[in-house]
Amino acid sequence: MLGGLAAVTVLVILWQLFSAGEDPEARDLRGRTPLIVAAEEGGSARVRKLVDRGAVIDASDDCNWTAMMRAAAGGHEDILVFLLDRGAKVNYQEKSGYTALMGAVINHQLAPARILIERGANVDVKEGEKGQIALMMAVRNRHAHLVELLLDAGASADLENDEGQSAMGLALLASAGDSSQLEEIRRVLGCDLADAGSPEN
Repeated sequence: MLGGLAAVTVLVILWQLFSAGEDPEARDLRGRTPLIVAAEEGGSARVRKLVDRGAVIDASDDCNWTAMMRAAAGGHEDILVFLLDRGAKVNYQEKSGYTALMGAVINHQLAPARILIERGANVDVKEGEKGQIALMMAVRNRHAHLVELLLDAGASADLENDEGQSAMGLALLASAGDSSQLEEIRRVLGCDLADAGSPEN
């Protein structure tokens, strides 16, 4: 990952090039367009100007992530809403099958996750590496509020990943870790600890 100063420098350079009439879909060393860089760094005004001047909203970087996905993962709610309003695909999946909702969950971004769900994000779509859904990621990351949000949105606690594990099973077998969060997760999932096996290492 680029350091803060380096990232800002890249953003400034790309913006200067675009302002000078360069291609708005020019790429940096990570395959990011000026729009993706601006969304990732929280440059709301620049995002709006780039889109108004024709930047492709669903262009993706070398990891196949779009500006909307970067905004969601970074917690930039205003940019996320703006890009969705301008037609960004809420259920777009990058090359490994991850969605913007998954990116928000992994990065503990409750508000962006709520926005995505309100805009129609599929809560039960599976990523392509392990067959996980966003709810499983929230359980693994011990984020009780995200677990509750996803359940309220209809996420399946019984849907299994490629290893035959469900979100409920992951919660039952989890080691203590953050015990208060895990206890709350088990409560909202309705887990019966009498059914739990040996905790995972």
